[in-house]
Amino acid sequence: MDVGVGHLSDPDDVPGLAHFCEHLLFLGTKQFPKESDYSQFIKSNGGSTNAYTSTSNTCYFFSVGAGHLAGALDRFSGFFHSPLFDPNCTMRELNAVNSEHKKNAQSDLHRIWQLFKGQALPGHPWSKFGTGDMNTLTQAARQLTGANATDESQADGGPVGQETRRRLIEWWESHYCASIMGLSIIGRESLDDLTSMALQRFSAIPNRGLSLPVESIPWGPEQQGNILFAKTVMDVDTLEISFPIGRQDALYRSKPATYLSHFIGHEGAGSLLSYLKNKGWVTQLWSGPQSSARGFAFMKVNVKLTKSGLKEYKSVLEAMYSYLSLLRATSIPEWNFEEFKSLQEIRFRFSQKQSPDSYVVRLSEHLSRPYPRDQLLSAATKVWEQDESLIHDLLENGFAPHAGSVLLSSKDFSSIGLEGPWSHEKWYGTEYIIQRIDPAVLEKAAGPNTISDLFLPRPNEFIPTDLHVDRTDVSEPAKRPILLRRTEASTLWHKKDDQFWLPKGYIGVFIKSPAANCSAKNALMTRFIECLVTDALTEYSYDASLAGLDYSLTFAEDGGLSLQTSGYTDKMLTLLQHLLDKTKNHVIRQDRFDLYKEEIRQAMENAKKREPHSLSHDWMDNCLRDVAWTVFQLLDEIPHVTLQQDALKAQDMVEAELQTRSILPSEEISRTMLLPRGKEYIHNETLTNPKETNNAVEYYLQIPQDSENSQAKLLLLAHLLNEPTFSILRTREQLGYIVTSYSWMQVSVMGMAFRIQSEKPTLFVENRIEQFLSDYKQTLGTMEEKDFEGQRQGLVNRLLEKLDNLDQESSRFMAKILDGTYDFTHREKNARRIEQLTLEEMIEFYDAFIDPASTSRAKLSMHMHSQTKPSAKSNFSVEASKVFLGDLKEAQVPVDEAQYTTLSKAEPSVNAVIGFWTKYLGTLASLSAEKRQQLLERIKEIAELHPVKSVEGSSNGVLKEGTIVVEDLPAFKRSLQMSRPAVSVIDLDAEAR
Repeated sequence: MDVGVGHLSDPDDVPGLAHFCEHLLFLGTKQFPKESDYSQFIKSNGGSTNAYTSTSNTCYFFSVGAGHLAGALDRFSGFFHSPLFDPNCTMRELNAVNSEHKKNAQSDLHRIWQLFKGQALPGHPWSKFGTGDMNTLTQAARQLTGANATDESQADGGPVGQETRRRLIEWWESHYCASIMGLSIIGRESLDDLTSMALQRFSAIPNRGLSLPVESIPWGPEQQGNILFAKTVMDVDTLEISFPIGRQDALYRSKPATYLSHFIGHEGAGSLLSYLKNKGWVTQLWSGPQSSARGFAFMKVNVKLTKSGLKEYKSVLEAMYSYLSLLRATSIPEWNFEEFKSLQEIRFRFSQKQSPDSYVVRLSEHLSRPYPRDQLLSAATKVWEQDESLIHDLLENGFAPHAGSVLLSSKDFSSIGLEGPWSHEKWYGTEYIIQRIDPAVLEKAAGPNTISDLFLPRPNEFIPTDLHVDRTDVSEPAKRPILLRRTEASTLWHKKDDQFWLPKGYIGVFIKSPAANCSAKNALMTRFIECLVTDALTEYSYDASLAGLDYSLTFAEDGGLSLQTSGYTDKMLTLLQHLLDKTKNHVIRQDRFDLYKEEIRQAMENAKKREPHSLSHDWMDNCLRDVAWTVFQLLDEIPHVTLQQDALKAQDMVEAELQTRSILPSEEISRTMLLPRGKEYIHNETLTNPKETNNAVEYYLQIPQDSENSQAKLLLLAHLLNEPTFSILRTREQLGYIVTSYSWMQVSVMGMAFRIQSEKPTLFVENRIEQFLSDYKQTLGTMEEKDFEGQRQGLVNRLLEKLDNLDQESSRFMAKILDGTYDFTHREKNARRIEQLTLEEMIEFYDAFIDPASTSRAKLSMHMHSQTKPSAKSNFSVEASKVFLGDLKEAQVPVDEAQYTTLSKAEPSVNAVIGFWTKYLGTLASLSAEKRQQLLERIKEIAELHPVKSVEGSSNGVLKEGTIVVEDLPAFKRSLQMSRPAVSVIDLDAEAR
C-alpha cells in the first residue's frame, strides 16, 4: 500500500510525524488488537514485512506464503481504516525513531542529504527533517503541557507522549485517505478473486476527498549559482552539480532528462568520465534525474574525486560544464535516439522477474504517477518519442550553468586552502561553508566547449540482434546443473535455462589461487589487480553494460579469482574473451597504480568507521575463517606495495593462474575455526570513529553439523526465533534500532547469531540476549503443537518457493560449486527433513546448543565499544539493587528475590526501574501512598550513591560467571582447531563419466 503523503507533509512543529506514524501504525488494529499479531502471522507463514517513509509517500508491504494471503490482508487492511495507535507502544516507538536517527548520525548519506535539502527556499517543505527524533516529535507536546520530557516510566509517555499520540491521530485522520492510496496485490488467485479480496477488506478506508500533494521547485535565484563545501565523516571526496527541474514522470513518453543523462553519464571513448579519468582527477561518474518529491526533480552529475582531483576541482567543474556546452552546440543524430529507444524497449521486454514484494512496491508507487493504466508496467522504462523542444529547453535553461548549484564534499579541505569559519547544519551538525560561484567561472561555462577530447558516443556494437530463445517442452525444470567435463585442472558445469525462457545467460569463471590470500600483502596485491583491470576495462565494457551485458571481476577473500558475465547471450562470448585477455595481458601504468593505491587506502580507512554492527560481524568473520586479514593488517602493508615489485608480481600470478593446475589438498584453505564445546568467550574492540555513540554486539553460537538433520534443525530454529527476537529485544526492550538474528552456514559447521547495535552498554545487551534465550526455552517448551506445525510449514513453503529469475538460479548453483559441497538440491532436502522434525527434537537441539544453561554449547561474542561514555548515573547498579532490596523488605513489600537478583544483573536504566516499581507498588493496597512515594524517590537517591562501576576493558555491566575475555584475538585464533574441508555430496568422478 502506497500512501501519497510523506515527511514533506509533516506539521511544522512536529518534524518526523509521518515517520512516527509509519512506526506506530501496524502495532494493532480494532480487528486484531494484539500488537504483534500482524508480524507473527506473516513471519510464521514464511513471509516478511517492512515499510518506509519518503518525501511524498509512505509505503507498507509484506510477502507471505501462498495460501495465507487472505489472512495477511485481513490484518494488513486494518492499518488503513482502523489502527489502534496503541498508547502502550507510544514510548517504545518514540525511542525507536530516536534510535534510528542516532544510527544515522554518522552516515554521510544522511548528513549530506539533509544539508542539501536545507538549502531550500525559506518555508519550503523540502527542507524538513524527515526522520525526526525524540526532541522534534515531542517539542510541541512539551510546550503545550509544560513538561520537560516524556515520562519513560509510563508506556504512553505520560502527558507529553499522550499529546504526541493525539497529534499523530489528528494528522492520520486528515492525511491518510483512500483517494491518495495505491494498492497492489500479487497472488496465485485469479484476478476476479484478488479483486474481491481487495474490495472486501479495503473498502472501509475513509475517502476524505484529498488530492495528492504536489510541491513546487524548492530553489530560487538565491539557491542557484552557489557552491556548498561540506565536511564528511568518511574520507571520500565528491563533486556534484544539481539542476532543479520539473517533475519528469509526466514526460514518460520521451524522458528527456534520462535521455540526456545517457550522454552525460556515458563511460566510453570521448565521454566526460574518460577525459576526467585520463587526467587522474576522478574514478567514478554518475548522472541522472533524481525524483526528489512529487512535483520536482534534480538533475545530478556526480563524480568521485581523487586527491589530485580535489585540488583541481575547478578544472573538473569546468570539464563538466564543457560537456553540457558540447550537448547544447551539437545536433544529436537521430540514430542516437533510436538506439536509446531500442535499448529501453529490450530492457522492458526481457526484464527479469523481481521478487514479489519488490514488484508490488514498485507497482503501488506507479499508481500515483500520471501513467495511463494500460502503460502502468511499461511507462517507467520504455520510450515512445523524441521531443526536441523538451531537450532543447533542458539544455538551454534547465541545465544552464547559472541554474544549478555545486556541492563539494570532503573530510579535509586544507589542500584547497579552505579553513573556515564553518557553519553547522541544524540536525546532524555537518560543517559547511556556502559561497557564490565565481561569476567568471559561470561566464566561461556558458561558452562553447573547448576540450577536443570530448565527443558523443559512437554506435553501440553490443546491442543484441539475436534474441531468439530455443524453447523446449519440459515436464519440470532441472534441479541442478550437469558436469560436462572434469580434468585435473578444471571442471565445467552447465545448466540450460528451462523455466524463464529469456535470451539471457550466465558464465562464471572461478579460479582458486593459494597465493592470492596467503598473506596480508598478497591479499592486498590481488585487490590492486582487481581495481586496475576493472579500471582499464571501463571504456570497452560500458557499451556492453548499456546493452544489458554485465561483468564483475573480484578476488574473493577465500583466495579465488571470480570473473562473471551475465545478460544477453548474443555477444556474451565476445565480451568474455576480451575480459580474459585484458585480465591476463593488462599493462599497469604507474599513474593508475598510484591513484588506486590511494583509493584502496581511503577505502580501508573508511572501513574502520563503518557502522558498529557491521564491524562486529567483520571481527567475528575474521576470527572464524582460517585465513583472513583485518583492515588494520592490510593498511599496514599498503606503504610496502610498489609497482615495480609487488603489483607486477601480482600480475604474473594472475597470468599463471589463468594457466590452471589442480589444487593440492594442502592448498585447500577454506576452513572454519572450531570453538571449544562448553566454553564461552567475549572479545572487546574500541570503535575508531570518536563521534560514534552506538555500541554493538555480535553473539554467536557454533553448532556442529554432525547429522544430516543438523542443518534442518538450525534453519527451523532460526525461523522460530526471528519474530520474537525482533518483537522482544527491539520492540519491547528497545535495545536499539538494529536487532537481528540469523543462521550462519560455514565450512563443515554452522552457527546461530544475534546482532544488536545499541547505545546501551555491551554487557547489558549481552545479558539481555542471554535472558531472552533463557526465557525462550520455556516458550519452546510450552508451544502448542499446532503452532509449531504452522511455523514449520511456513518455513517449508519458503524453502520450496519457485525461483524468481535466472540470476537467482545461477547464484545458488554458483554458491554450491564454490563451497565445495555441490549440494544443489539442499533446499528441497532441508524442506523434507524439516517436515519430519518434531517439537521434542527441537527442544533437545535447543537445550544442547542454545540454552545459556547448557554445558555443551560454544559461544563467542564480539563487543564493539563507542569512545563516548554514557553517564554511570543513568543505570541502576547491582549494588544499588541490593540496597533497594533492603528498603523493600523494610517496607514489607513482597519480592521474588531470585528473580530480583537475576534482573538486577542487567543493570537497567534508572527510569526503567522507576517505571517498573511505580506500576508494581501501585497494585499493593496495603502500602500507603506516602510510603509508595518515599520508595520511588529512594531509587534516584540510591543510584547516585551507588553508580555503575566500569569493567576494565569492557563496558558497564556484569560479566557472566565462567566467561573468558579474549585479550589477544590472533593468539586465540591460533589456539583453535580447524574444521575439516567441505565434503562433496556427489561423486565428481562418477558424475564426469
